[in-house]
Amino acid sequence: MATRTAPELPPFTLECPPIWCPVPARTHPQADGIDDHLLDWVKRTDLIRSRPAAERFHSAGFGEFAARVYPRATQLHLVAEWQAFNWIVDDRLDEGYLEGTYQEREEVVRDLVAQLPLDLRAPRASGPLTAALSDLWQRTASQHSWAWRERFATHYVDFLAFTLLPHSDPEKSQESPSDMTAFIRRRRLNSGCEMSFDLIETANAREVPASVARSDAYRAVRLAANDVISWTNDMFSIRKENARGDQDHLAAVLRHDTGSTWEEALTHASDLVEALTRDFLEAAADLRAIRGVYGLDEDAWTRVDESLTDLGEWIAGSLSWHRWSPRYRDVETTEAGAVPTYIERHLM
Repeated sequence: MATRTAPELPPFTLECPPIWCPVPARTHPQADGIDDHLLDWVKRTDLIRSRPAAERFHSAGFGEFAARVYPRATQLHLVAEWQAFNWIVDDRLDEGYLEGTYQEREEVVRDLVAQLPLDLRAPRASGPLTAALSDLWQRTASQHSWAWRERFATHYVDFLAFTLLPHSDPEKSQESPSDMTAFIRRRRLNSGCEMSFDLIETANAREVPASVARSDAYRAVRLAANDVISWTNDMFSIRKENARGDQDHLAAVLRHDTGSTWEEALTHASDLVEALTRDFLEAAADLRAIRGVYGLDEDAWTRVDESLTDLGEWIAGSLSWHRWSPRYRDVETTEAGAVPTYIERHLM
């Protein structure tokens, strides 16, 4: 039997290089107190029980994140709750859920998906996590059209499924990185960006017309924004991935493909993020230039135009939060790797 060779991990001291972003970052004027609101919400929903977990959750600043990526939200508390919930789900499935078979984890995902019926007739929740999702979905989807519900639910299922995917063969994800083409496709799906972009419409109570939302021109803008945000996250999270022994992130893929050092791979990643940021701006300009072909009235087009601005602010806000948050600086390690200490076993 062949002996597996452990991959060479990046040094724990490796730092993220500068990342270019021409969009000014803004913070919601009601940002003060939003992290306190989220702490109260996760306690009330029984997502977090212990004091140490609550303190760790509060210090991560997920409310601050929402305030930066939805800087003009009229429903800041609702979208902040979504973001906090999604961070918990992501960490639960990808990092904190350390026991159980793949099939058991897949059942958890199916239970979550069942809480997103388009007609809002959800089955009874089986635990705190499913109950919280059911409540979020009921309060959110009731405000939106059927088309928006279909779009969001599809994106949410993609997020859950592709967050779970690496655990279908965990040895493979730790052994060597994906090739770049496969990595880009999978990263777009597991990033959670698409559903977060849908929530811009919830945040601002302004739905993008379906004729534009389903167009390739609009999708091109969102995909570029998705890549910028996802890859930026990969760069900032390299210490955390290092502690977990995870090879499925941008720098590892670039290093594997080019034979470069870790420092060179991060510099290359920064260059790619800049190029994609420029492409995002150009794709948004292209869509604005062809606005006449969609036959929209002034109000409908304004909603599209505002959404393009909001996507740019999502890029800027996410970057500013990553620079600020202790989540990726203060990495705690255990024998199982880096595990967020607010993840608790009672959730399911």
